Amino acid sequence: MAARLALLGLDGDDAKASAALLQQRVIRPGVDTIIDEFLGWLSGIDQFTRMVAEHSTTDRMQTMQKRYLLSLGVDFNTRTYFEDRMLIGEVHQRMGVSQSLYQCSIRRLQELLIDAIPEDMKAHPPSFHELISFILRISAFDMSLAVESYCNARVSDLQDSLKTQRDESERWRELSHKDSLTNLHNHSFSRYNLEQALEQSSADGQPLCVMMADVDHFKQINDTYGHLAGDRVLRIVAARIHSVARSGDEVGRYGGEEFLFILKNTPLDAGREVAERVRAHVNGDKIQGGGASLDVTVSIGIAQARPHETVNSLIERADTALYAAKSAGRNCVFVPD
Repeated sequence: MAARLALLGLDGDDAKASAALLQQRVIRPGVDTIIDEFLGWLSGIDQFTRMVAEHSTTDRMQTMQKRYLLSLGVDFNTRTYFEDRMLIGEVHQRMGVSQSLYQCSIRRLQELLIDAIPEDMKAHPPSFHELISFILRISAFDMSLAVESYCNARVSDLQDSLKTQRDESERWRELSHKDSLTNLHNHSFSRYNLEQALEQSSADGQPLCVMMADVDHFKQINDTYGHLAGDRVLRIVAARIHSVARSGDEVGRYGGEEFLFILKNTPLDAGREVAERVRAHVNGDKIQGGGASLDVTVSIGIAQARPHETVNSLIERADTALYAAKSAGRNCVFVPD
């Protein structure tokens, strides 16, 4: 604050004397006339009339302007004055007052204050010019504070808006990747993840396994206990599957009652161990649904990626292993030789 006052030549006793003179001889005797002329000028500006219609009334504007003028230059070297002028910029920003309107308004107010200087002071050039200089300096000081806080408030609003947009974008991105029922990755994102994992596996030479798990007799559950019970079964199975997945494993709902696991840096024997843990955990406590306690099991097939494997061929081999597990009596894991 002190540096700004010094920059504008408002750091001496002569400035304090000019502030007192401005209030005593110019503003207080003619405040109502100055405000009437100022608001009359503003009323011819469309932006101002729209702003008054949306946010205020003429009487309120008169009160606010009178308060401003009667405080202009009063204790201008105090923190309270500094903070009050900063607040003006924030209020203008919230009300949608443009910077151009505010700066032009300050310019018009300078003219009205200079015109209101009494004739006896005008007849004494040194005092007259000193008061004009002070009017220009103190209004520049007020404007610098208001513009700074206006810009800060605008930047803050923009940052909030950008954060909201980023959060919304992230929410939609996440929704586009998630299956709404199970909250696992959906079909398309699971395939995308597998494509990326295959590329990485090929690049670094690490093993990659894929597991396909399918809820046994799921159609019978839907037909007997209803689709709401079937949905509940899928949600609980998905939660149980996810709870035993290792860090780094990708799990998705591939379609219907079928789930896809991507096991990175995992050879076939280790994949079998993961599959057995999944199978055992799903076939744990009974699942309540449709008024019954349901024994739910899954069948699982595994395939390990080969050199130059494609997404389709790897999933097809895992699916073949899954059907072999179904043929072997379900509730089991099939690992091809």
